[in-house]
Amino acid sequence: MNKTFWELFSDDWRTNCLAWQHSDKSPVIPASGDTWKSVWTANPDILEYGGKKLLYYRGHGTMPGAQDANHDRIAVAEILGVTRDDIEVRHLNDAVPIVDVGEAGAFDDEHALDPATVAYCGSVLLYYSAVGSEPDSVGLAISHNTVNFRKFGKVLTGRAPDVVVKDGLIYMLFQKYVDDHYEMFLAKSFDGVKFEVIQEEPVLQPGESGQWDSFDICTSRLHAADDAFYVIYGGSSHLCDMPDYFGLARSTDLIHWERHPGNPIFGLGAKDEPDGGAIWFPALLEEGAFFAMLYEGTRSGAVTSQICQASIDK
Repeated sequence: MNKTFWELFSDDWRTNCLAWQHSDKSPVIPASGDTWKSVWTANPDILEYGGKKLLYYRGHGTMPGAQDANHDRIAVAEILGVTRDDIEVRHLNDAVPIVDVGEAGAFDDEHALDPATVAYCGSVLLYYSAVGSEPDSVGLAISHNTVNFRKFGKVLTGRAPDVVVKDGLIYMLFQKYVDDHYEMFLAKSFDGVKFEVIQEEPVLQPGESGQWDSFDICTSRLHAADDAFYVIYGGSSHLCDMPDYFGLARSTDLIHWERHPGNPIFGLGAKDEPDGGAIWFPALLEEGAFFAMLYEGTRSGAVTSQICQASIDK
């Protein structure tokens, strides 16, 4: 993402939302089989590394031979091609998860989800939401080849991280539950392991009363370009963690954010479509003549999360 993406949108949110083409092939990464992603696919995250585009995402289901309930786990695929309405991928690691839940009693023994990856000092750091025996937190797994990860452990309390590198440091935008909704906070790290929350106050919080994001904001994706930082995030005026729109904001310091005057820039699909109930985690791909966006979508009336796609011409 860069200034070009920001300038695609006018001051009219209706025009902005209608400019997108929701793919009629969604879900483009569907739930499938009878194992680890038989129920849901979700939380797309894109990493460009070593000349490849990689897609990290969550699946929900039961591993072969497991005797316990379904869990969230994280897998990786290489993106081979993108069109305006579809994506071609090759699943890596024999199409099985690269980050699994922890052992009983661990901080992530229920779910490992919401991957956020960054290349740093010759390694790939994968941060993820960890749900388990402790309060919801952000965990870390580390790889030297983008596929084989070893867990480091918990790095902070919160969830739904995304990360960028600025001046040699890793900055993490993450969400915390405040009263009855989510708000966005910022932390930084000198080594990718030990994080310091920069301020007690959120750096992004719900908008003014009556606005599309006046109750809850969540599940953001960060981008660095043109000496600035951009974030696409979910928001709702009445529900927590059930966004019906995506908004766009930019910053030079990751603390003070300017919301796009034409927000929201993207909205739900039709009621009966795979993205007609709620949308999360907008991951952007820039192609020659268009931007493609992968995101988690669910149908109206039930949680049927699967990865959907939309596109917008430059």
